[in-house]
Amino acid sequence: MKAYIYEKPGVAKLVDKEKPVVTESTDAIIRMVKTTICGTDLHIIKGDTPEVPQYTTLGHEGIGIVESVGSNVNNFKVGDKVIVPCISSCGKCYYCKKGIYAHCENGGGWILGHLVNGTQAEYVKVPFADNSLYHAPT
Repeated sequence: MKAYIYEKPGVAKLVDKEKPVVTESTDAIIRMVKTTICGTDLHIIKGDTPEVPQYTTLGHEGIGIVESVGSNVNNFKVGDKVIVPCISSCGKCYYCKKGIYAHCENGGGWILGHLVNGTQAEYVKVPFADNSLYHAPT
């Protein structure tokens, strides 16, 4: 699949990468239809966010179609049109239960296009799909 990656400060490029697969029972694979480039992506490319791993697919927002889901995803099914927001949420930790999703203690928060591969690709793996996706209006 095609993906727009961060290579190093000042360098981002379109490359071929392997399509993501479900690895956790709460994951969903989304075929991206629309995505955005925001100021945060530009800061990453500039090198202002040093924790972003080399070759990470950029992007943390978009709209897509559910292609596959893990066995514990209950709110979404293949073919659903979804919104992929900036923040992922486990829905179970102290902060998620308080609605402070950006501070998720179980690997959520701002991770897409930051700590894991993001939405500027043909496909993205979204963790905690039941809590991290929204149904798009049809």
